[in-house]
Amino acid sequence: MNARASAGRHRRLESLQVQCVCYDSSLDRLRRTAEYVNCAADHAISAGLATSVNLAFGDCSAAATVDADALETLRSQNKNLSAVSATFFGANLGHGGGHNRLMSTSSADLTLILNPDIVIAPNFLVELLKALRRPKMGLVEGRQLPSEHPKDFNPKTGRTSWCSGACLLGSTQLIKNVGGFDAETFFLYCDDVDLSWRVRLAGFKTAYQPTAVCFHDKRLSDQAGWMPGAAELYYSAEAGLLLPYKYSRPDLTAGYRDHFAQSDIPESQKAAAAFEQRQRAGLLPTPIDRDHKVGQFIEGAFARHRFKSR
Repeated sequence: MNARASAGRHRRLESLQVQCVCYDSSLDRLRRTAEYVNCAADHAISAGLATSVNLAFGDCSAAATVDADALETLRSQNKNLSAVSATFFGANLGHGGGHNRLMSTSSADLTLILNPDIVIAPNFLVELLKALRRPKMGLVEGRQLPSEHPKDFNPKTGRTSWCSGACLLGSTQLIKNVGGFDAETFFLYCDDVDLSWRVRLAGFKTAYQPTAVCFHDKRLSDQAGWMPGAAELYYSAEAGLLLPYKYSRPDLTAGYRDHFAQSDIPESQKAAAAFEQRQRAGLLPTPIDRDHKVGQFIEGAFARHRFKSR
């Protein structure tokens, strides 16, 4: 047996927890998520890249989506998963808050953060797990179709500014070591950017893996544009104010705040007012990255974009 084959046989295998935080998701959608994760788990375990895969749902809805009977059905229909759990939070903890809660009781070596409206390819876990084995790799994200995120990445190494919280994989311990998601600051958006940048400040890399393909079930307009709802408009504006403040760019925050305050979009006005209230109450995050080692703010985005928006 050659050295490479021997190393392959004796490499350390790891357990994986796939986490989905839901809010008013249908039971059919969660069944579909479980079905595709179950298939991908079979491929990952068969390839010798994971010892086990479990699926953990966290429910932020007003009423529990998965009852005891539905949970038992999910377990019985997805035998490649070592465990399937559903935690009803009894409150809307937001994206990062929900994932932090699920990770707090996890003993898995690795964690995959996955949106419930994503369908993963059979080799999705295989490709992400292989990518995470690269030296000093902290987080890796998959390729979301049909609408790829336009942020730039190195075509040889996959290195990118940040990883999307819709489908990112990392070491559970590393995520915990950097403090997990900052749920006190970011309720719904930019918590993934912030986590990625803190992972990079800790000396690790973030990468995009285009061979790890998933379908993100987002609805587009007839002109192929986003159709954001009121919550998306508000929380994205709120995060757009808080992220540059946390990464020592108060000048950008001030400019965005003035712009939002004068906007004709009610959600933007509300976000500007909420920021000012948080500032008066002393509830803004402590600024970090004062030397601007990782924070990128380029034409209103958090990375250089490889596609032209217009």
